[in-house]
Amino acid sequence: MRQRDGNEQPIKGRRANRAKARAIAVPSVADLQKQVSILSRELKETREQQSATAEVLKVISRSTFNLQAVLQALVESVARLCDADMAQITRQRGGVFFRAEAYGFPDQFIEYSRTIPVAADRGSAIRSALLEGTAVHIPDALADPEYTFTEGQRLADFRAVLAVPMLRDGAPIGVIVITRKEARPFTQKQIELATTFADQAVIAIENVRLFDEVRTRTRDLTDALTYQTGSANILKVIASSPTDVEPVLTAIVESACVICEAEEAHVALRDGDHLVFQVQHGSAPVVWKRRPINRLWVTGRAAVDRRAVHVHDLLSPEGDEFPDGRELARRDGARTVLAVPLLREGECIGVIALRRMEVRPFSEKQIELLQTFADQAVIAIANVRLFDEVQAKTRDLEESLQQQTATADVLKTISRSSIDLETVLDTLVETVARLCRADQVYMFHLRHDLWHLIAACGLSAEAREFFQTHPFTPGRGSTSGRAALERRAVLIPDVLQDPEYTLSEGQEIAGYRTTLGIPLLREDTLIGVYSIARTLVEPFTNKEIELATSFADQAVIAIENARLFDELRGRQAELRVTFDNMGDGVVMFDTAARLTAWNRNFQEMLELPDAFLAARPSFAEYFRYLAERGEYVSADLEAQLSRTVEDTRLEMRFERMRPDGRVIEVRRNPVPGGGFVLIYADITERKRAEQAVRAARDAAETALRELQTAQASLVHAQKMAALGQLTAGIAHEIKNPLNFVNNFAALSSELTDELSDVLKPVALPSKVREEVSELTGTLKDNLGRVVQHGRRADSIVKNMLLHSREGSGEHRAVEINAIIDESLNLAYHGARAEKQGFNITLERDFDPAIGVADIYPQEVTRALLNLISNGFYAATQRAGTAGNGFEPRLKAATRNLGDRVEVRIRDNGNGIPLEIREKIFNPFFTTKPAGEGTGLGLSMSHDIVVKQHGGTIEVVTEPGSFTEFVITLLRVMP
Repeated sequence: MRQRDGNEQPIKGRRANRAKARAIAVPSVADLQKQVSILSRELKETREQQSATAEVLKVISRSTFNLQAVLQALVESVARLCDADMAQITRQRGGVFFRAEAYGFPDQFIEYSRTIPVAADRGSAIRSALLEGTAVHIPDALADPEYTFTEGQRLADFRAVLAVPMLRDGAPIGVIVITRKEARPFTQKQIELATTFADQAVIAIENVRLFDEVRTRTRDLTDALTYQTGSANILKVIASSPTDVEPVLTAIVESACVICEAEEAHVALRDGDHLVFQVQHGSAPVVWKRRPINRLWVTGRAAVDRRAVHVHDLLSPEGDEFPDGRELARRDGARTVLAVPLLREGECIGVIALRRMEVRPFSEKQIELLQTFADQAVIAIANVRLFDEVQAKTRDLEESLQQQTATADVLKTISRSSIDLETVLDTLVETVARLCRADQVYMFHLRHDLWHLIAACGLSAEAREFFQTHPFTPGRGSTSGRAALERRAVLIPDVLQDPEYTLSEGQEIAGYRTTLGIPLLREDTLIGVYSIARTLVEPFTNKEIELATSFADQAVIAIENARLFDELRGRQAELRVTFDNMGDGVVMFDTAARLTAWNRNFQEMLELPDAFLAARPSFAEYFRYLAERGEYVSADLEAQLSRTVEDTRLEMRFERMRPDGRVIEVRRNPVPGGGFVLIYADITERKRAEQAVRAARDAAETALRELQTAQASLVHAQKMAALGQLTAGIAHEIKNPLNFVNNFAALSSELTDELSDVLKPVALPSKVREEVSELTGTLKDNLGRVVQHGRRADSIVKNMLLHSREGSGEHRAVEINAIIDESLNLAYHGARAEKQGFNITLERDFDPAIGVADIYPQEVTRALLNLISNGFYAATQRAGTAGNGFEPRLKAATRNLGDRVEVRIRDNGNGIPLEIREKIFNPFFTTKPAGEGTGLGLSMSHDIVVKQHGGTIEVVTEPGSFTEFVITLLRVMP
């Protein structure tokens, strides 16, 4: 029957009966002797268990590298203490469990069990412990129906079995099993003891695993440090040779040769179609200076293929591809060659090569490293001049990082230690002397290259004075000096028998014979040493040496804490001076929102009495005090700030005026770890300066706007004047020739008719008469077109004259609704007179409150006529294509905008396509057919509204639906 580990509840009734029995009957001497015997046996078992546990822990602490020895000691101890005949550990490797260290099992069982895989099932105690993760106890394996490990039981002849899992983070990593050859179950106490040993086994396994990880990491870091050291040396050379690349290449080949374990390394740079030898390091000769680049030798192929080429043996069949390289190998003795190209932006600028005189291929890491060196060579060649700047910046960053790290370490130590060094060290040497059974203890601190006594125990007054007044130099002539040199514990059984011991005067005064020296190390830095001594020849035991070594670590912590505490006190004094002399007022509150510190400026700025601050008020009390004193001039500010009193975690920043008229800025910032700080700054002068600057800025902006308006008007006037001059020239230069063209074209048309009349009575062949009629007809048609286009040119010239003319008359106040209505009527009747049958529905939506505006009425009328005429044209064009059901409409609307007026002209034409919308205000741009538009109407309207009147004109359109022009004019012109 299997038993699982669990906690048994005590039986209260039995204990109660025993209590009653004790109350009724007095125990006899035999009973007392029996109880003493039981207690003695339990005490003996407890001592044995503690001794075994200590031995196992001692083995664990001393055998970090030898897991098998630790586990072997553990199985022997658990078998002995649990009264078991045999014990074994099953542990895990690579995800598979196997039986390992054993005690008491016969050889045939061990050989058999190693061939049987261990799986998590119920076939044995070990498998069940792995499956369930708890201790499994089988009082008799032969009586257990689930037990299937029968062959193993037969070979080892065990009956009772106890298996305890070794758990790490709740998962089994192995099992400790103990067995007995008789069917005698293990007690609950033995099960608990076995569980304790299982925990110790887990610790041992974890220690070894962690040590292996650390050792692997250390090896990787060592390799990385070696590579980084090589790179650092190269960078150092780059920094020292800003104009010469040869020292850099020399450093690269030296590092590559040493780190990659090659007999020779060299660099060749590309010169046209050749590689030219540059630098070399190593014992093997280079038998060439300049060679053509081709694939017949290793270095040349690396340059051609632009990749690394690695030949394991040039004299083997592998070298058949490199006939020139093999010839070089016969001359210089090279066997293994590695060549890596120097690539810059994909182009080869050289090659770095390594050679070995024996057949020993390079590793992948060495190949990668050489490629890194090649990259460094390229960087050095291309960027050597920039390295000084990089190095300077790197140095600054390193110094900054060191300062920050040192500050963090100091703060951390301050938070943990502020103790008296002398008291700690005196207590420490006294404790060492007592526990290590030493007669004397000396502790020395290294200062100015001499060992000075800083603590002692058991010395006579004469000996203490001697060592205090005679600091000694490090060396092998003393125990302390020898321990400092070797950086380990040094034991001298008898100083009088040690040939190297020379501190004879001190020995004669103090009278010691056996000495033990322990170095005090802080991060591998020697900061002190201490010695313990006996006046008799009695060497210290290993346990005493280990104990003394542990006290050395405590001494290092104490010395370091004291040093940092002294620095902290000095720094605090400096900070206090700085705090009191700050220009701003500063006050600090702790995590309970109670006043903890303030500076002089804070007290003076708010005129706070000493008694109030000395009472250390809370933040709420401090706020109420200021409010009652009338500090918050504004009731709204007081109410707003009162809501922030409870939640002091929020940052806060505001400005307020004091009763005396001064303006102060208050900032509240939380402090990491709890509490907050208030900073008061008197910004009265700054506010006055800001107000003056603001007034000056407003005046400057007003002047700038007036200047820009005047400048725009002047520019517009200049443009119009220039355009007027240009138009006058055009009228003078083009008008007369254009009149001649029009007049002579009309006259020629009449002459064509007369020519036809003259030729009518003349007898001509019919064919000739047909040709003459055709020619005269064509000529008359062409002359008609000349007349048509001449009239269009004349219209363009007239419109240009109108476009260039500046505002007619003077600007004056005009009724906006009246001028809009007048423009609609003029445009409508003009269109009807020009085109018979023209008709369109006019809609008016005038704002009666719009009133008058200061404008040039003639110019605004011209602009409105252009926009209304365009609307007529667009609506009638759509009507011509949409059919009889479409009714052309045009709507004019006005709106009062206060200091501005708005006019909207909307038609229901086809709209304006998006691709030409941005061009419609450009001069001479039109979408109308030839002869129907000049392209100047919208341009002229834009200039009248925007440039002449300082308004805006925008277009809103939806293709296929409508177009609306929105004009905004200032009610009073600037």
